[in-house]
Amino acid sequence: MSDLRYTKAPGLSTRPVEAAGSLMVFTPAKPKVHWPNLAGWYLFELSDGSGEEHIAAEYAEAVAGQIPRDEALLQARSCLADLARRGILVTTEA
Repeated sequence: MSDLRYTKAPGLSTRPVEAAGSLMVFTPAKPKVHWPNLAGWYLFELSDGSGEEHIAAEYAEAVAGQIPRDEALLQARSCLADLARRGILVTTEA
């Protein structure tokens, strides 16, 4: 079980692009425009300082019936780590 907590990186510029089912995110610390998919957008919104397991469980509940729970949890953890690598989310230890 992870002790990581996820929050949105400071200074981001975001704009929802609902027609594309995506969120446009500009990261000023690493100047780049990112286009997280719908899952990434949802996980971004859930990242309010909550722990990885809590966020992953919320995601799994949201996609219940579409993919198996274990797969959803793995997908959420992987996506959270990717968003952090890209500078969209920051992590802290609980």
